[in-house]
Amino acid sequence: MDRIKTSGFHRRIPHLVAEREGFFAREGLDVDFHTIGYSPDHSRDMARGVFDLSLSSIDKMISLNTLEGADYLCVLQAEEGLGATLVGRKGLKNLEDLRGAVIASDNGTNLDSIRAKILKDAGIGDAAYATESIGNSPRRLAAFQEGRIDAAILTSPWREQAIAAGAVALAEAADSVPQWPLVCGWGRRAWIEGHRALVVRFIRALAGAADWALRPENREAALALLMEVQKVERTRAEEAYALIVPRVRVNPGAVQTVIDLRAEMGAYPPPRKLAEAFFDLGYWKEATA
Repeated sequence: MDRIKTSGFHRRIPHLVAEREGFFAREGLDVDFHTIGYSPDHSRDMARGVFDLSLSSIDKMISLNTLEGADYLCVLQAEEGLGATLVGRKGLKNLEDLRGAVIASDNGTNLDSIRAKILKDAGIGDAAYATESIGNSPRRLAAFQEGRIDAAILTSPWREQAIAAGAVALAEAADSVPQWPLVCGWGRRAWIEGHRALVVRFIRALAGAADWALRPENREAALALLMEVQKVERTRAEEAYALIVPRVRVNPGAVQTVIDLRAEMGAYPPPRKLAEAFFDLGYWKEATA
């Protein structure tokens, strides 16, 4: 078995199916998954080669490439869309109430860009509120419950926990940023090029798992698997299921969505590259041929 070290915010349906239904095993892969807790730590670990591939939004990869001179490459896309909510503490009624508030951030992750977009569209600029760097959704929820922050963007199941405890849903991320490449597979270009056969096998396993999950006869099993592992309600599992990208193929239009958002928010100064500069479909084509 060949080991591949991956990282992400949590394992998604294709990943769980690849484990449970033997797609990784059939490719001779031992996939070691680590949960991202804090974005700066993740960036440092990726640069040091602690992880081979990150299974997270390509937004972070594009940020590292364009602002820090890194050379990362995307080779797959497992999910498209957003399942995140901007929630506020009890007593807040709308986005206008966030003026002067303290909002959780994670030092430049995709959710930070999307939070800024939501508030900008509501006429609330960065200067109207403060941010505190917290970390991933579990850490944001803890800070929220401790009263350290007034609002945060949370994903499932932590947003449900916040709302059940009295938080108010103020905005849905998907309403501001549709067609978002939520989970992509990316890593150091040098490592990917030096391990082509291993990367191709990994893509083939995830592509097979995604298509297995999307078959009507396997839908219930895929939903049950996510509910079991991630402890989410069926409604949220169905939302996650709807995000699965067939054959985990990178969607250039979705990558362009990230570029456009970063440009709009002033996070990607010109000259700007085309979406195709950030991914290589050759690995995917070899894996799915």
